[in-house]
Order: sequence, then structure tokens, then C-alpha cells
Amino acid sequence: MKLSELKENLYRNSVGKDTKELTSRVRELELILGLLKKINGSLVLEDVLYSVLINAIKLANAERGFIVLKNKEGGLDFELGLDAKGNILPEHFFNISTTVVEDVFLTGQSRFIEGAQGDNDNHPSKSILRLALQTILCSPLIVENKKVGVIYVDSKVLSKININEITNMFEILASQAAVAIHNAAMYEELKKAKKDAEASDRLKSAFLSQMSHEIRTPLNTMLNYNALLREEFKDKVSEEMSFIFSGMDNSGNRIIRTLDNVLNMSLLLSGKFEIVPKALNLEKIISKILIELRSLADSKNLKIEFINNIDYPILIGDEYTLTMLFQNLIDNAIKFTSEGFVKIEISKTKSSKIKVEVEDSGTGISEDYLDNLFTIFSQEEIGYTRKYEGTGLGLALVKEFSKLNNCKVDVVSTKNVGTKFTVTFDKTQA
Repeated sequence: MKLSELKENLYRNSVGKDTKELTSRVRELELILGLLKKINGSLVLEDVLYSVLINAIKLANAERGFIVLKNKEGGLDFELGLDAKGNILPEHFFNISTTVVEDVFLTGQSRFIEGAQGDNDNHPSKSILRLALQTILCSPLIVENKKVGVIYVDSKVLSKININEITNMFEILASQAAVAIHNAAMYEELKKAKKDAEASDRLKSAFLSQMSHEIRTPLNTMLNYNALLREEFKDKVSEEMSFIFSGMDNSGNRIIRTLDNVLNMSLLLSGKFEIVPKALNLEKIISKILIELRSLADSKNLKIEFINNIDYPILIGDEYTLTMLFQNLIDNAIKFTSEGFVKIEISKTKSSKIKVEVEDSGTGISEDYLDNLFTIFSQEEIGYTRKYEGTGLGLALVKEFSKLNNCKVDVVSTKNVGTKFTVTFDKTQA
């Protein structure tokens, strides 16, 4: 029941009542509001259950109380038992009127019994008489029309109570308790899911890191041997053998870049990627990338043009992620260009911000696909018949790395004409 509904009920039931009864209603409202504040003061399930039950016992002036909750099989499980002093009762103390509890849970209707020993409807063999119970208050715990359990209190002492007043307040308490218990249970599930996800991320990151190391180490050895052989026999290497050596270099470096991309995306998705901002020279970063990728461009007879229009293109950024950003852009430009050129140009915008343009005369990108360009694992051509290889991670990483370095990536492209990526840095030079 919402607070507004509680106030409305109080007003409606108080119309025509004398001042004394109205004052009693106000006190009833204050008591209920105090109870609700207590049971909603935590999202820890154990704390919520304890708060709900101890307040229910006090409200009914009972000697003890129990909460049972619905299990996955649809039955009821003992969750908590307390005495009037708040001491936790072990499960073997769970001697109650199971008939009342089961009836309340089945029907979804509360049961309130006063003077149970004198009730002729109760057969002497029933637990109410056997346990010498006098007063029982039991209500279902219902959330969004779904029964989640039962709250039950009883007493062996026959104490005269205003049954209408207490039952009304007890039902309000039960309805709010159900919401509080449901929210706490959901919070526990979310915490567990988060913990499991974090453990899974740690395991995945450790696995990818280990696999990356295990693949990269022998691969680097092979590339080093390839470079030694190439240097040793450089005067005797035919054009065909030179092509083979270059192919081995390109393929090995591509595997290493793929491993880097997979590991980097894993770290980004788990929120564990760390950057180290410092002053960087963009010309040096791009020049270093071109040294590595030039053999790939030469194997395709592509013209590589690098123009720097700024004397000192210095900015603040993370060296590793910026290197990977431009490496992916330039590598893509070479990969998707069969003939023509790849042009990289550093310049300034009208507002004196540094920008880097990576332009090619390659296959271009269709207008329909541009919106999906930076999506993880996204590729315009898919399936076994696709012309170009790749993981679909490169441009997704470009987008993520641009965010880490406060820069913006824009793209214009025409299918079968070419593509231009523009990286604009948020600040002017460092």
C-alpha cells in the first residue's frame, strides 16, 4: 500500500468520527509510518527480514514470530524465527499452526485468531490446541499479485486487543514487508550476478592475457628468424623469395595486431583499461606506424603519402592507445585499398585544434553501413565469401580509444571511390 493510499484510507475511515478516535487514527498512521521507515531502511535481506519480523511481533504484542518464503519449487521454506526479545529461534522451534500458514499462502487471505483455545471450530488434535496457542496473526507476503511467502506471529497468552485496528495495521505491515523483502532479494541477486560477472571478467582477462603471451612469444621468435634469414641471404634472395619473406612478416604482424585487439577490447569491456596521459609528438607516432606497415603497402604497390603541416604537433594523450588508434586506421586503409594511394595528413582546424586525416582510394563504405561502422565485431561483408579478413574489432577500438584521449572520429566515404577518417583532438596543442 502506498503512503497516499494509507492517508486516504485514514481520512475516509475517520469521517464522522469523534476527536478521540481521530487522534487514535493519527497515532496509528504515525506508528505504521515509523514501522515502514524501519523495514525499508536496508537492502540487506537478512536485515530486512529481521526488521520486518521484530516489528510485526511488537505490533501484535506476540511472543514469537516466523517468516517463511516461497522456494523455487513453489513450496515454503523456513527463513527466520524470533522471540519477543529479538532472539533468533533455531528452525526446530518452528512449531506453528501449519494449517493456518498453508491456508493463508494458498488463499492469499490473512487469518487472525483471538482466543483460539475457546474456538469450537478447532479440533483438539490440531496444533493450535496442542501448542496451547491463544492468539495468531498471519498474513501473506504478496508483490505484484505474486505470493512470495507468509509472515506469522502467535502467543500463548490471551491478551485483549483491538482486533480490527491490529489486523488492519498488520496487513499494511505485511504488504510493505513483501515489497521490502522482494527488493532486498533482487538486490542480493544483482550483487551475486555482479560478483559472478566480475569473476568471469577476471578469468577471461587472465585467459586472454595468457593466450596472447603463449602465441606472441613463439610468433616473435619466428619473425626474428625470418628477419635474420632475410638479412643473411639478402644478396641471393630472388624476387619470389623476397615476396615470401614479406608475406611472412605481414602475416605475423597481423596476428600480433589481432591478439592486441582482442585483449584490448576485453580490457575495455571489463572497465580495466588504464591510460597514462603525457606529452606526445603525433609525427613520431605515425612515422613509427608507417615503418611497420610500409612493407604491406609496398606489396600492393600503393603510394603512401605522409604530410605534416604543423612544426610541433604536440598534444597530451596516451601513447599506447593513440598508437593503436592510428595503426588500426592506417592498417584498414591499406587493407581495403587494392590500388591507388593512402594519405595521412596532420593539420589544424580553424579553431587551431589538431586533426589527423587518413584518406584512401579503396573500396569505400556504403551509406547504409556507416551507422554500424564502429560496432564491435561488425563487418560490411560477412560469411565465408567475404573478400577481406579481419575480426571486426579495429574500428570499435578506434572509437573507444578516441574517447580515452578526448578526440572525435568522423568519416566520409563513397562506395568504390574511397574513405577519409578525420581524428580531431578536443584541445589545442599542449
